[in-house]
Amino acid sequence: MRVEVGKPVRVGPGDEIVIRGQLPKNSRLGRLYVFAREGKAKFSPYVANVGKMLAVVGERPQMYTPMSMRLSEQRPQHEISFVADIDGWIRIMQEVDRADDAKAIVKIKRRIDPTLPWRPWFVRYLRGLWPWA
Repeated sequence: MRVEVGKPVRVGPGDEIVIRGQLPKNSRLGRLYVFAREGKAKFSPYVANVGKMLAVVGERPQMYTPMSMRLSEQRPQHEISFVADIDGWIRIMQEVDRADDAKAIVKIKRRIDPTLPWRPWFVRYLRGLWPWA
């Protein structure tokens, strides 16, 4: 089953996202997946820049692997970073075997697109502060 880890974060196209995951003590495995949503849709697995890739596919449909990270005893910490290509929300989901399994420690940092002029940058900043915006 999948459980939510942390709060969703508002993102816009061009935002730089850094996700750091860490296993809690006494945990042996953590399977974390990046989920995203645009508008009123439900959260679903996120594949970065899938819109650009679909144009190259050709005749046959192709499956893409969503963004994820695997934490283990050998690698209890991991970090992934990417540039968002959606105007919506991202969140981290963890695959667990039982509902009482310990959740990973996840931190998401967002850096608003540095190429934006100051007014659109400020509007995006404010939209990130209030979930209803």
